[in-house]
Amino acid sequence: MGKTGKEIVKANINEVLNDLNAAYSDEWLAHFQYWFMAKWIRGLDADTLKPVLEEQSTDELGHAGKIAERILQLGGRPVAHPAHLLEKSGCGFKEPTGDPTDLKRVIQDVLEAESCAIKSYSRLAEKYRTTDMVTHELFEDLLKDEVSDEEEWERFMAGL
Repeated sequence: MGKTGKEIVKANINEVLNDLNAAYSDEWLAHFQYWFMAKWIRGLDADTLKPVLEEQSTDELGHAGKIAERILQLGGRPVAHPAHLLEKSGCGFKEPTGDPTDLKRVIQDVLEAESCAIKSYSRLAEKYRTTDMVTHELFEDLLKDEVSDEEEWERFMAGL
C-alpha cells in the first residue's frame, strides 16, 4: 500500500490484520464446508440445493480473495497453512452431518454459519467505521452478501 494509503489508517495495523485473517479463515472454512456439502448431500431436494451450495462455496472463496487483497495492502500475510485456518477462525467449522439425506440439518448448519458471519462483519464494519475506511467498506460489502445469503437459506428452510 502506498504512503498516503497507510497514513489514513488510524487503527492499529496488527489488530486490523488479525481481524482480517480471522475473517479470511472463516471464508475459507465456509468455502470448504459448502463445497463438501454440495458433494455430500443426497435425497429429495438435494438436486435443488447442490447448485446453490456450489455457488455459495464459490462466493465464499471470492470473499476470501478480497480479504487477502486487503491483508496484502496493509503489508500483512494471509493465513498460509490450512491447519491454521481453524486456529484463526472466529466462526469455526461445523463438520457436515453423518446423514447425507438430512437436508434440514444441512440448511441449519448453513444458517448458523451465515449468522456468525453476519454478526462478525457487523461488529467489524462498526469497529473500523472511523479508523480504517477501506477495511470498513470491505466488511460492509461482505455483510451485505451474507445478509442476502441468510435470507435465501431461510426460504429454503421454510420450503422443507
